[in-house]
Amino acid sequence: MENASKALIMAGSILIAIMVISLLVIAYNNLTETMNAKNDEDAIEQVIEFNKQYDVYYRNNLYGSDILSLANKVADYNERQSKEQGYAILDIEVTFKKTIDAYNSGKIIEKNKKYNSNEMKEIADDLNTKIESYKKEKVAGKTIPSLSGLRSNELEILLKEAGVTSEAEKSKIQNKIYTYLGYNSALTNLKSTTFKAKKFEYDDVTKRITKMIFIEN
Repeated sequence: MENASKALIMAGSILIAIMVISLLVIAYNNLTETMNAKNDEDAIEQVIEFNKQYDVYYRNNLYGSDILSLANKVADYNERQSKEQGYAILDIEVTFKKTIDAYNSGKIIEKNKKYNSNEMKEIADDLNTKIESYKKEKVAGKTIPSLSGLRSNELEILLKEAGVTSEAEKSKIQNKIYTYLGYNSALTNLKSTTFKAKKFEYDDVTKRITKMIFIEN
């Protein structure tokens, strides 16, 4: 009788232990599911926030200045975040319907050619660098941009007073002015050209924007 009682007590203890373990497993599973659901919500929220900063560019009244700003933003993302976090590279594709040239310095933008973010950034950086170099150069005490605003007779008088009399030297200065004006005009045209968003592409897995396609209006 005593052995039967001990057996019952032991069986009861085992049953209670099994029930406790089962409850702990159920609680753990519920907690895991809750944490996974929270992580999924956080991931979705991150994707929404990421896409939101680029969705503002999905419109038909973008200027070239907006595109250049976007190109810099994309380049910064690819350099700082994409590499570190392992996300797909982000890029843009920009198609121009008209050429943009810099007078005698040649074409800056080719008609119907597709440009990515790095190319757009390089073009703008190159133009800005060249323009800035002319702003630092002085002739007869004035910068090239200052000289470009003078009338022909005013420039002639200024150069004469500065002792610049040879036709070769005058021609050299005129070419510098003309080249500066060409670069400045090209950058202005680039920034003022209008575009529309044609298509945005998304990563199949992460649902993040991976490519933004724009075309000149």
